[in-house]
Amino acid sequence: MVKILLILVVVLLIWKRGDLCSAIAKLLYARGKTVSWKKWYDIAAKLGGMSFNNKLTNAYLLLKDGDIDKANKLFALLSMERLTAPQKFQLKGAYALVFWKRGEVDAAIEMLEEVVQNTPTTSVYGSLGYMYIYNGNLSKALEFNLEAYEYNDTNAIIIDNLAYTYYKCGEFEKSKEFYEKLLEMNPTFPEAYYGYACLLAETGNAEKGIEMAQKALNSEFSFLTMINKQEISEFLADLQNTPSNE
Repeated sequence: MVKILLILVVVLLIWKRGDLCSAIAKLLYARGKTVSWKKWYDIAAKLGGMSFNNKLTNAYLLLKDGDIDKANKLFALLSMERLTAPQKFQLKGAYALVFWKRGEVDAAIEMLEEVVQNTPTTSVYGSLGYMYIYNGNLSKALEFNLEAYEYNDTNAIIIDNLAYTYYKCGEFEKSKEFYEKLLEMNPTFPEAYYGYACLLAETGNAEKGIEMAQKALNSEFSFLTMINKQEISEFLADLQNTPSNE
């Protein structure tokens, strides 16, 4: 019996070798070990035996880290595998971000629209909601982000999208309402604080706006962050140099 169990364990280790290495990679990623987690994913790929979810996570993390070419290659290779319908939509939802970062926003929106119509998820609602704003389609953005909020009213990214949409539409009171709800969640992404800083500056509260802009600069940034540090720094400098703050 013991021998049989040992054989089963060995078989399992061989069969799931790629997934085991992927688990190590994800643990190292969580600890901020950039070089190490990439090496372990490379090992997992060479050994084989990686699940769809682990391959998708590897590509997504590479994109988030800014390695768009390698991420694109992995997404493309994954799209050629035999996938279930839900897996195809899951892949498309992540792959769309590559097109967005390459400036092909219309293509990214088209991909995400197909996904949200078939297999809606919080992450897809968050991505597409922002892209409508980014693309300047505010009426569509407001309609969609209200729908997203109805889908999940506790997700920070969805709330941020709705708050920023109201700001861009000039509905400052509604924007403030949602930003205040958002800040109670202590978000870690800079867009939340930058958007609120813009609203505060627009409505005459430059001092509070400066505080929010500084919080934005101290937040977590990645290649997928919607705004970069330079833009926030320039906004902050302008705000600090306005006559009311001299």
